[in-house]
Amino acid sequence: MRISNVNGVSYDSNAYFIDARRKTLVDAGIDGQRVLNKLPDGLELIVLTHCHFDHIVAVPEIVKATGAKVAIHEKDAPLITNPRTTAALMFNVKQPAIKIDIVLKDGDTIDLGDATLTVIHTPGHTPGSICLYDPVSKVLFTGDTVFEGGSFGRTDIGGDEEQMIASLEKLTKVDAAALYPGHGGAVTNKVKESLLASYDNARHMLL
Repeated sequence: MRISNVNGVSYDSNAYFIDARRKTLVDAGIDGQRVLNKLPDGLELIVLTHCHFDHIVAVPEIVKATGAKVAIHEKDAPLITNPRTTAALMFNVKQPAIKIDIVLKDGDTIDLGDATLTVIHTPGHTPGSICLYDPVSKVLFTGDTVFEGGSFGRTDIGGDEEQMIASLEKLTKVDAAALYPGHGGAVTNKVKESLLASYDNARHMLL
């Protein structure tokens, strides 16, 4: 699975381009033109890990340029048009108008032609936060649930502390070889230890 980060500046989210047979973007960030400048032709799908503005603002611009379909978990789908639940209002950012084409559920498989992504529902940051796992490469896209350095997502913007802890515990059972988070750098060494550290830190900080 060939992956490149085509975004991720300041508080903007990472946007991961998967160069599979079905070209796919995981999250979109805020600056659509920056993403489009780095994308090849043929983008078919944008999968959003959750509904927060820093991951979704660029969606309309990218969709207009590429015709890509947009997917998000069923729990965040109804939240994506509300500037409060997307945190756009909090950061004084204009709420984008986004049409959801595909509503995802826990355990769904996304077929990329020569790869597959399994949807793992990991609420806590938002009700519909998801991670995406490729069982062949063992790559795990973690959105704002898990970050490098034993960190984890905030729960104070529509999140839930108990759900976050449960989701982090769930991820410690995933056989991951690399983590691609919504912000910051990828984790490619001691991945299991990193997931366990995030879970342990959350238990101590949130309980």
